[in-house]
Amino acid sequence: MKKNTLIPISLILRQCVSVLVTLSLLFTLVPVSVYAEAKVNDDDLDAINLGAVWHVPDEGCSPNSNPTGGGGTNPDVPAPVGAANTDYAGNPILTQGQLDLIQMNSGIYQQAAQTVDIPWQIIAVVHLRETGLGRKNPANGQGIYQFVDKRGGPYPAGDVTEAEFLRQTNFVAQFLRGKVAASYPQNRTLTAASPSPEAVKDLFFSYNGRSGKYAQQATVAGFDPATQGYEGSPYVMNKADAKRDPNVNKTTWGQVKRDFGPIEYPANQGHGAFVVYASLSGISVTSSGTDTCVATDPNSPGPAVDPNAPIRQKIVALAQQELALWQNGTLKPGTGYKKYSQGRAENWCADFTSWIYNQAGKPLSNTKDGNVPAVTTQMQIGKQTGRWRDKSGYTPAPGDIVVRKNGQSHVNLVVSVSGTWPSGTMVTIGGNQGGGGGGFNASKVTTYSEPLTNGGITGYVSAE
Repeated sequence: MKKNTLIPISLILRQCVSVLVTLSLLFTLVPVSVYAEAKVNDDDLDAINLGAVWHVPDEGCSPNSNPTGGGGTNPDVPAPVGAANTDYAGNPILTQGQLDLIQMNSGIYQQAAQTVDIPWQIIAVVHLRETGLGRKNPANGQGIYQFVDKRGGPYPAGDVTEAEFLRQTNFVAQFLRGKVAASYPQNRTLTAASPSPEAVKDLFFSYNGRSGKYAQQATVAGFDPATQGYEGSPYVMNKADAKRDPNVNKTTWGQVKRDFGPIEYPANQGHGAFVVYASLSGISVTSSGTDTCVATDPNSPGPAVDPNAPIRQKIVALAQQELALWQNGTLKPGTGYKKYSQGRAENWCADFTSWIYNQAGKPLSNTKDGNVPAVTTQMQIGKQTGRWRDKSGYTPAPGDIVVRKNGQSHVNLVVSVSGTWPSGTMVTIGGNQGGGGGGFNASKVTTYSEPLTNGGITGYVSAE
């Protein structure tokens, strides 16, 4: 800075607030030691679309519009709100402080992930596991991402600049991309646009060392150790279900707790890397093996939903199951959407929401399959049935239909909400999204997050 240059008071205040917010977040972090895990192989480091075109027959969805508008997060890169931030037992996976830090760091994660074509949430989980999301080099000289051989260093202890944080994040991103080659052959096609759950699990398994001990342990949960060894790794799948919960299974679900030592029982308490990744990405934790919770028949509504469950719970469960079918490749762009549109070739956002409601036992109309293919008609149904809620002042609930008629025309479903109006955020799942210039034939079912105050939102059709 030049001599005698005055610093604006507003800038000083912003910097002070930024420091205080960062300090307050750091105090909410779970200690790094909670996530530490012994290395299982001495040659591996123990280091994790929406430009949608929307359309409905009677009115036209807005081509190439973005439902997050100017105030939301790029839905091709879902914001880390924690779409499903509870594990199978209903316990929280991430603290609000951790979610806030991931949000703060997400721009760096995204930038690095784009250079190697992997989901940015993988990098976020590795950062969490290695140094608890901090932006400082520990005193051990291994850097933010804890390379035990200090590759990419030197890493002098202390806080790092934004540029250095990006440099180290780019480095770990390249390292992670290199680990994909060690995956089982069927899982070596991992990309950011098509991150199958199995490929992500396999990458975490490679990152942690691909222990044969853990591969054999996969049989505990009913998986094939020859092709799904990652299912037996606590680093990857701890607390994915009761069989892999150390609080429930204390005798056959264990963990290597000393470098290159034997499996000891029970496993540690931290959630597995993929369980955290699934929380950030809003996807199902289990997607294969004997404990599958994802349907394989694209013409079926998915796994059975408890008919006695509350209607909102059924709507969310069905939407998440459909999302998983698109993410694991069972349903594909160009053909998969006809499951919802009664075989018609059309833009299908409203087809998707009305299909989900019908499957949940809450049809929007008495037409065949409860199909209501028009955004305006769904809004009118909400008003006629007393279930319409204007955006302003309303905190939506899971299962609500989000209606967007401000500069665009689109609907999707609320699956989780964090906070309340006006400062809260929500995660949604919707159809006819992510197609870009390819139109409805290139679109799919995707998930993303946004603030409740997003200018594109008109209101909601409440599920009840």
